[in-house]
Amino acid sequence: MRAEYAAGERGARAAARAGATVVVVDAFRASTTIAVLVRKGTKVVPVASIEEATLYPGADYRIGERGSARVRGFDFGNSPSEIEAAGLAPGSVVVLSTTNGTRVLEAAHGAPAILAGAFVNARAVADELATGVLGDRVAVIGCGWKGRRASEDESAAGAILQRLRESGAFLNERAERVVDLYLSRPDNTLRNNSAARRLTSLGYENDVDFCLAENTVPVVSRLCDGAFTDRM
Repeated sequence: MRAEYAAGERGARAAARAGATVVVVDAFRASTTIAVLVRKGTKVVPVASIEEATLYPGADYRIGERGSARVRGFDFGNSPSEIEAAGLAPGSVVVLSTTNGTRVLEAAHGAPAILAGAFVNARAVADELATGVLGDRVAVIGCGWKGRRASEDESAAGAILQRLRESGAFLNERAERVVDLYLSRPDNTLRNNSAARRLTSLGYENDVDFCLAENTVPVVSRLCDGAFTDRM
């Protein structure tokens, strides 16, 4: 298996065109929120725009943020800790729209398989990929923030890529660098980066701890027929 790292919408499009399985990593917070929702047994429909989310037919819940703040009129913000405590019924249809994550997911359209990965499900995602059932080429995509690098996405991608390397995957040079950053970056750095400070300023400090905890939500969030579910 060959695994690589790329970033943003451009990286997602290129990986999809190349026929790679795409893992979209938005650690703060879309990929983490998706994992929580999938564990609750909901069907998570990612859409790029607020308008699409508002008009989506048959939605039981609408979840979204812009600039990390909850979209007015939506049921929840993009807060995994808030959603973890909420009583969402299994089988509910949840429409999700976020600043970065859902846009990158849309850019990956056409890939043979699309997964959402984060710290909370890094091991589960990597182990599923290592089986080879999703193909022998994987691209792990760090979403970033408004076109800029995001250290939390790089580190969460590194957690997935390290596990793949341990399973025998060949990593390209950029993926190796991301793994090295993951292994050497102090945890306190992520807790105090610009994204964490932004979340804390908006009252989402619980999300920072939730999103940085590794392997606490062991699901494989896979996009099938337009919705994320556990694996298939």
